[in-house]
Amino acid sequence: MTELKRMLNWRFIFLIGIAVVMFLIFLRMPKPCQEPLTYRLGRIDERFGLTHLEFSMAIRKAAAIWGKPLSRELFREDSQGTIEISLIYDYRQEVSDKLKQLNYRMDGTNDTFERMKMRYESLKSEHEQKSVTLENDLHAYNARINAYNDEIQSWNRQGGVPETHRIRLMSGKNELDSVRESLKIRQDEAKRLADEISTMMLVINEIVAMHNQDVDHYRDVGSRLVGEFREGFFESKDGKQSIAIYHFDNEAKLVRLLVHELGHALRLNHSNNPNAVMYRLNQFDAAELTADDIAALKARCEGK
Repeated sequence: MTELKRMLNWRFIFLIGIAVVMFLIFLRMPKPCQEPLTYRLGRIDERFGLTHLEFSMAIRKAAAIWGKPLSRELFREDSQGTIEISLIYDYRQEVSDKLKQLNYRMDGTNDTFERMKMRYESLKSEHEQKSVTLENDLHAYNARINAYNDEIQSWNRQGGVPETHRIRLMSGKNELDSVRESLKIRQDEAKRLADEISTMMLVINEIVAMHNQDVDHYRDVGSRLVGEFREGFFESKDGKQSIAIYHFDNEAKLVRLLVHELGHALRLNHSNNPNAVMYRLNQFDAAELTADDIAALKARCEGK
């Protein structure tokens, strides 16, 4: 019995010791937001057209926005920083660049995709109609050219074009030249339409491919497309933290996107307020924190 009591006492002391050690470790652990989170620049794809300095300045602007409500530094750039921030050029920015060529913009709704579908169908119909008319007019032009050349050759075999027919033939030649120039302009226009249709279909294919959809059924994709479009991503995995930026339209949009992902680095969740920086979709250019963003920040950093 005495031996049993001794064993229980030792176990009790051992558990107390573990509890004390854990408590001391807890006390020594920095409280949320007391020490700045450090970050470093990672890969910066040159196709974005940003220098290291420009990207660094954009991150600093975003970091300062989070620090302002608490009047202290929450992020600090460090060559050995914990969070690696990179610009990754992939299908997202490539699609966006192609949309810009077509005067479209990837935003937080499916309006872009719906407008593209309508524009695609309209251009396709216009191109088909113009192609049929152009083809008929080309056949008519070629027939007139052949008839003209046959007449010239016939007169040449007879010793030359009589003066009585020369004026008529010259007038006909000038008219054919004018028709040829008109047809050339229409051919160039048809090619431009064909190129725009081809590019637009390629963009539609790539947008659909983002979501593993069948291109032949792009009309059924609906509002899921842009809503799932991920422009940036914060990841904490295997002891490593990273932020990858995949898509932005301009510097203001980039800063807002960085503010959002840095918010995740602070362990802030998505907000239900569509105007908030921490809303799941990056819908605006302005990077100002809303009352909801600030409340979430203070709850995380100050327990309020």
